[in-house]
Amino acid sequence: MMDNERHVTRVVMAADPLGYDLKDIVKEHLTSHGIAVTDLTPDAPDDYFSVGEAVGERVSSGEFERGFVFCGTGMGVDIVANKFTGVYAALCESIETARLSRVINDANVLAMGGIILTPYLAKRMADVFLDTGFAHGFSEADPEFLTQALGRVRDTEARIAKRNASR
Repeated sequence: MMDNERHVTRVVMAADPLGYDLKDIVKEHLTSHGIAVTDLTPDAPDDYFSVGEAVGERVSSGEFERGFVFCGTGMGVDIVANKFTGVYAALCESIETARLSRVINDANVLAMGGIILTPYLAKRMADVFLDTGFAHGFSEADPEFLTQALGRVRDTEARIAKRNASR
């Protein structure tokens, strides 16, 4: 683990066929460190669009603070999860991008590719994603600016949702 203070203690996750094995590895890693994992695909994978929808809906509703989605590249599940209001899914392929997705963008869903990432890297990415707070530890940006920028993103999201609802 990255530090001794982990604030996220329960997460939701799901995977398609190409992300299923990596999901199981990350799930076992997190549960061994005391994280309660709700696995929406415990016995068999589902289609990437169903996976992105299932996790996106549960994070959007506030049922879970953070989620993980897995497919072959991470792209399909990322696209679908991001369709939900309040979901900021980040497709990451490194520990540093997983960290910065939290610091800069307050991402709440991490998308990973089962044919892209090694198990070691995926476990480290999951750790940093859960251990990193928004606007902390990034000397290149002002935390006040990051907070204001996130507010603008949320305002944009609300405008888009309103426009889409009127169509």
